[in-house]
Amino acid sequence: MKEIAAVSMTMGKLIALVVIAILASSAISVGVSTMLAVGPEGPEGPQGDTGPQGPQGVAGPTGPTGATGATGATGATGATESQGERGFGVPQQGNISVSYSAFVPPSSNDSVGYSWFFGLTNTDTKKLDFCSAPLQLPHGATITNATFYFYDNDDDFFDFYVMRGNIPSEIFQIIGAAHASDPPGSDTPGFDSLSLSTLTPDYATVDNNNYHYYLLISLPYSSTDYRYYRFYYALVEYEYPA
Repeated sequence: MKEIAAVSMTMGKLIALVVIAILASSAISVGVSTMLAVGPEGPEGPQGDTGPQGPQGVAGPTGPTGATGATGATGATGATESQGERGFGVPQQGNISVSYSAFVPPSSNDSVGYSWFFGLTNTDTKKLDFCSAPLQLPHGATITNATFYFYDNDDDFFDFYVMRGNIPSEIFQIIGAAHASDPPGSDTPGFDSLSLSTLTPDYATVDNNNYHYYLLISLPYSSTDYRYYRFYYALVEYEYPA
């Protein structure tokens, strides 16, 4: 009986030890599991400073130049259009009016009359050859005509001239002329006008560098009444160069 009791006690202790070992192992497992468990990830830390830049590498060789492309064909030249009409600007034609009041007798001893109504009259006792007036024209213009306006109520007639002269050379040339007697007997009593019957083209281009220009008229005399011959004005026409 004592042996059976001893065996029972021994078995009891053995069982107690086994239980204690199991409990210790379980505790150890719990502790290890607790130690091995990972917690939540913490926030990212600040970025560190950029390190110094390394030296630049050696540049590689330049590649070969590509071939030049072919030159394109030249386009056809467009047709030339006709020139347009001359624009507004300097007129191609012009004229100048020379009043009777610009004319003076050939000598200070000769007598003429000036009147706003009668124009220029011969108050002398003879025909006055020639009364003159200056003619101012633009350089390079070409005289094309001159028309003289007058009154004639007697048997004599007027002569009119467009002139140029060069004093140092003593040259005086007739550019154009108009005669009331051309043809003879053609003058009609009353108010009348005459245009140039002759014109010298070689003298007609105005050259103010070498010549001066003027008008001449032969002013007839009337023993009946000095008012029978009256000169009013001349209209000189010209063209500008093309």
